[in-house]
Amino acid sequence: MARIRIETYNQLRHSDPMSNVYNPQRDRHYKAPTLNDYKVCLVSVCSFTFVFHSLDQLALCLDYYRREHHPSSRLPVYSGDYGGDQSETQRWYDRLPQYLLEKPKRLKVVKALEQAQYVFLEAITAKKPRVSRKKRPSPAK
Repeated sequence: MARIRIETYNQLRHSDPMSNVYNPQRDRHYKAPTLNDYKVCLVSVCSFTFVFHSLDQLALCLDYYRREHHPSSRLPVYSGDYGGDQSETQRWYDRLPQYLLEKPKRLKVVKALEQAQYVFLEAITAKKPRVSRKKRPSPAK
């Protein structure tokens, strides 16, 4: 059974391995952190927890797990872009555990990610309740 949680972003707890994917929520949050909540979706399935910062990230991961066969992840030699850092040479899907690609677990992951899409969309688009300030009654004279 998958566990889907929506949490408020905490820089120490919620790393972003897919930081190169466009995230409008992050941009809004960095412009006005006190006005805009930054929600993060955590999906725990098959003893692994996915962390998503945007719907685009979730959609990319869902597309990756829907495919049964994956192309080679080798970088082309002619590009010469080997990078010096691990994050430059390793793509986000290279860091995922390989046991999740086995058919029974892959199907569980796909089902959990499809459910998480709806939950995360609701959480992001939900309006914050407005706090109404009640006027204090005027003192009696």
